[in-house]
Amino acid sequence: MQKVEHTTIIKAPVHKVFSYAANWQFWTDWFDGFTDCSPITEVERGNGAIYDYKMWVLGIPFRCQTEIHSFVENKGWSGHRIKGVPHKTTWIFEELEDHTKFTYIAEYSLPIPILGSILCVLFTNPAWRRILKKSLNKFTAHFNS
Repeated sequence: MQKVEHTTIIKAPVHKVFSYAANWQFWTDWFDGFTDCSPITEVERGNGAIYDYKMWVLGIPFRCQTEIHSFVENKGWSGHRIKGVPHKTTWIFEELEDHTKFTYIAEYSLPIPILGSILCVLFTNPAWRRILKKSLNKFTAHFNS
């Protein structure tokens, strides 16, 4: 699996940052390339919630479903692939006095024998780094407005 991550410091208390991040209805507002998101379970927040969405990377749409695990209020959670490209996401929130450190980690692989790893290194990893940087900048800007 390939791994990319990005961290940002937000000038807001962790409970406000976490509340905004944990609300799936806002994900398309700030997560670059993330569209058509909706829960497909009765649980819409926390452990057991499953979301169906489309993720655009390098102009290519990927339909995915992710289930939430290890959800801890004001601390974070992880998302595990149900359908789509093999992936795992980790969302980490750390309280820093009146600020919040937010780290997003994406682990994924392209299901293409032999070439998958090469394509990741040459194309998708740089694209994911740009997506995460732009997305977390938009996320942070929400609290500066």
